[in-house]
Amino acid sequence: MSVLEQPFIGGRSEAPLLPLGRYLPLLPAGIIETWLKQTLPAGAWILDPIGAHPQLALEAARAGYRILITSNNPILSFMLEILAAAPPQSEFEAALAALAISKRGEERLERHILSLYQTPCAACGQLVSAQAFIWQNEPLRLVSRIYRCLHCGDEGERPVTPLDVEKLNLPGNDALHRARALSRVIGDQSSVTREQVNEALKTYLPRPLYVLTTLINKVETLPLSEERRRLLTALLIQVCDEGNTLWQYPALRPRPRQLTVPAQFRENNLWLALENAVSLWCSASQPVPLSVYPQLPSEPGICLFRGRISELPSLTMQNQPAAVISILPRPNQAFWTLCALWSGWLWGREAVQPLRGALERRRYDWYWMSNAIQRALRELPRQISEGTPFFALASETTPGFLLAAFLGPLVAGFSLKGLALERESELAQFHWQSAQTAPPVRAKSNPKPLLQSALRRYLEERGEPARYLSLFAVALCELMESSLLPRRVVEITPDLLTRLQALLAEVLEDRKLFVRYAAHGQGEESGSWWLSEANQANLPLADRLEKEIVRRLVQHPTTQRSELETSLYPLYPGVLVPSQALITAVLESYAQPISGQPHYWQLRPEDDPARRRADLNNALRSLQQIGEKMGYRVDGKQPVRWLNEKGESVYLFYLLASSIISPYVFQPQSVPPQRCVLVLPGGRTGLLGYKLRRDPRLNEAYQKGWRLLKFRHLRYLSEYPHLSVGQWEDLLNGDPPQWEDAVQMRMF
Repeated sequence: MSVLEQPFIGGRSEAPLLPLGRYLPLLPAGIIETWLKQTLPAGAWILDPIGAHPQLALEAARAGYRILITSNNPILSFMLEILAAAPPQSEFEAALAALAISKRGEERLERHILSLYQTPCAACGQLVSAQAFIWQNEPLRLVSRIYRCLHCGDEGERPVTPLDVEKLNLPGNDALHRARALSRVIGDQSSVTREQVNEALKTYLPRPLYVLTTLINKVETLPLSEERRRLLTALLIQVCDEGNTLWQYPALRPRPRQLTVPAQFRENNLWLALENAVSLWCSASQPVPLSVYPQLPSEPGICLFRGRISELPSLTMQNQPAAVISILPRPNQAFWTLCALWSGWLWGREAVQPLRGALERRRYDWYWMSNAIQRALRELPRQISEGTPFFALASETTPGFLLAAFLGPLVAGFSLKGLALERESELAQFHWQSAQTAPPVRAKSNPKPLLQSALRRYLEERGEPARYLSLFAVALCELMESSLLPRRVVEITPDLLTRLQALLAEVLEDRKLFVRYAAHGQGEESGSWWLSEANQANLPLADRLEKEIVRRLVQHPTTQRSELETSLYPLYPGVLVPSQALITAVLESYAQPISGQPHYWQLRPEDDPARRRADLNNALRSLQQIGEKMGYRVDGKQPVRWLNEKGESVYLFYLLASSIISPYVFQPQSVPPQRCVLVLPGGRTGLLGYKLRRDPRLNEAYQKGWRLLKFRHLRYLSEYPHLSVGQWEDLLNGDPPQWEDAVQMRMF
């Protein structure tokens, strides 16, 4: 079985909202549970050796498994403990109330902090608490504020006022606040570490830094129970993030990876952020048993080891994992550096020690990531049973991250059994297996003809152009199966990604085999590729998916979305996985949501097969009547041909109940495309427009002049009195499709 025959596992819903969610890997709910139940008996031991996402352990435990998770990040470890305990909202609110009524001098702390964000309403002049202020960087200046007035209802973004500028004068000395914030993170450390912490501190304006130090100091000194102090610390973790300048405005890139201040950013109201953080921490309804290693749970639950997997004592036969699961984190200098900063602020310098490496390293690339994954996994194949499955996820994949996700486990001693990649969400699912003995070394082959053959097979099977990331994944799988990827650490060189991409580029540049579609001015990785000769290609993937979804809707007029996806994914494995957007486009064309039943869809009444057959028959009769009125002889059914007195075709009409136009627009026609007409239901034009936007080959063929005629407009034309040939041409385009014109891609 090829590694690209692995079905994709879909989630039940999008990733749940969690604190610090903008830094965490994207993990749709339900994927972990589904894989575990497909693979292991309930109650089995599993291991997460990387600990990049608390939701993974929570979902595994709630699915009925015992999971040992290693976490070297104090912030993520603490998050997991709080989320597993699932304190009720009332406890968070009680802790927050105790903080709010505490005093800062003679003033309540809540009132003092909110006063720092007061701004006059532009409509009524009353003072209100701004939700956020908008700053411009380089030069740094305050430009506007966002508020909602409770007095008159005025809301939105308004220019700054002199009072807003005056509010920037804070109690105390900013330099002193920064010195204290620095000292809580490092002592007499190296100048490199000090410089990195100072760089992180630059992402905090004076006002949020003052508020944060005030809140942290107050939580430390208040006479609170340990549990309330922990809950307030949890809220402060989110507020520490809300206080930095990495909130781009507008939010074009909401998932920062570098400590780079955007050209324009939000300064959030941190007391409101504190209040809003409560709902993020209360997303779970049921607690999960959690113990700290070496105490092991005897029932489904989580065992947390605070440290690296390399520091974990050797796994005994008693708690041998039946499987290894993990989600690989994207390299993220911003998150890892800020976690070190926040750990020092909340728990002191000792808490920063596990993250010293994050403070000393500035660059995280695919090469570093490959070695980091390998180091995390290298001892496992010798400690666990041979053949133990390892399910690894990688979200927001790029060619470099995909290569690291391949090489890390491969060099650590795991064997890849399956890969599924959903290109549009950039979510990759790897099915590895531990192998204590190295696979036999095959004779080295010339990679170029291997890649040519593999890419051609993939595109023929796909039936439509493919994006670069999918082609790169196919290339990596072919190179791995041909023993042309490194199997030892010393074979991974910093230039490997460049060499592999150059090899792939050389293959794709062969215009006898491949053609490229790309928008003008975009780089190599932005294009789509297709075959120069496609005689053996399948029907396009989008068309096959449409047929399959319709077939299932007809068989089961009421369908749950997740069940539909589960039935679809085995039909399109590996890198053929249809996107969520494509599935949604097909569903919205043929079905409608059921009121009161979330995620359930039912076939539209007008798309009942009997009604559509009647529509097609009526359309055929209308075309016959119109053609005969204008003096044409009408012949055929698919296509319907209008013939002149010489017996020559003047118009060709293709009657469709679907949006599957590829069998017609890709084939040579006996008349110019301007006289080829696709006749279909109006409800299908949205889906067709989506297909044209996602498939440049289909769009190029359609844009040669093909016409589109909706059933309803055809009925109108059939009733038009004394229709002439000239009027027909004018009226044919009278009911155009309601979609954005798909921009014709340039082909090279």
